[in-house]
Formats: sequence, C-alpha cells, structure tokens
Amino acid sequence: MELMTLVVRLAGLTWIGGSLIAMNAPTAAPPQPERRAARLEAFFEAHGCPRPFLVDEYLDAADRNQLDYRMLPAVSVRESTCGVYARLNNRWGWDSARTGFRSVARGIRFIAHQLAFGRYYQGKDVDQKLRIYNPKNPNYAGEVKRLMLEIDGD
Repeated sequence: MELMTLVVRLAGLTWIGGSLIAMNAPTAAPPQPERRAARLEAFFEAHGCPRPFLVDEYLDAADRNQLDYRMLPAVSVRESTCGVYARLNNRWGWDSARTGFRSVARGIRFIAHQLAFGRYYQGKDVDQKLRIYNPKNPNYAGEVKRLMLEIDGD
C-alpha cells in the first residue's frame, strides 16, 4: 500500500507529511529606498517645492499602504505645486482643498491610507484611483501619471 504525503506551502515554508521545512521561495528584487528617495528629492527640487520635502514620510506611507511611491508626490505637484499654493497643510487638494491637516506629514499618512483602504479606492489600480480622486477632469489621471514618470520612468 502506497503512503500519501500531504504537502502544504505557505510563506516560503513547506509542510510535508508532518515536517515543516524551509524552502527557497522566489523573492522580488529588494526595494532600493536610497534610489527612491533620491528620485523624489530631485523631483521636488525640479518643481521648486518648498522644503522640507518629507521624502521619508512619502516613502513610509506608500510602503505601509502598498501604494506606488510616486503617486502622492505627483498629486501634490499637480494640485498645489507641492505646497506652494497649499491651504491648511493640504498639498493634495483632498476634499477640494476644504479639509486641512494638523501637519503635512499627517496629510500624507491620511491620504495614503484613504487611497489604499478608503471605500471608493480600495481594490482599484492607479488609473482608477486617480479617476476617482478627480472625476471632473478627464485628463487628470494622465497628467498625474506623466508626473509619476518624471519621478521614475522605470
């Protein structure tokens, strides 16, 4: 009689017939935070954005919410020239710029969370999120995506 073996794979581990063993799981290329940070710095500099650029906050919020790290910086340039024309620490035109934030860093965290988990945005790709973010301008998504490509076209 042949013995059947149960095989279960989960998070790089494999369970085979009562034994848990580590497997060499394929891994994605490690993120290059220095490269991303340098690209954001150069982008903000090129657009004459006011300092501080808050690059670390943008990267942290994007990573925590699994967003494209270029989206919020690009929205900030499109909406307020990344703060030159902002009101109430709102560099992204959130709520048609009627809403403010206690700080720019809090705005970054709040909007990143909304774009990832808000009821209108959750489960949508970048194009869909941008169309929802500004539904009145049919060119908006393309404008923001062009700015995103300025940051990193790779």
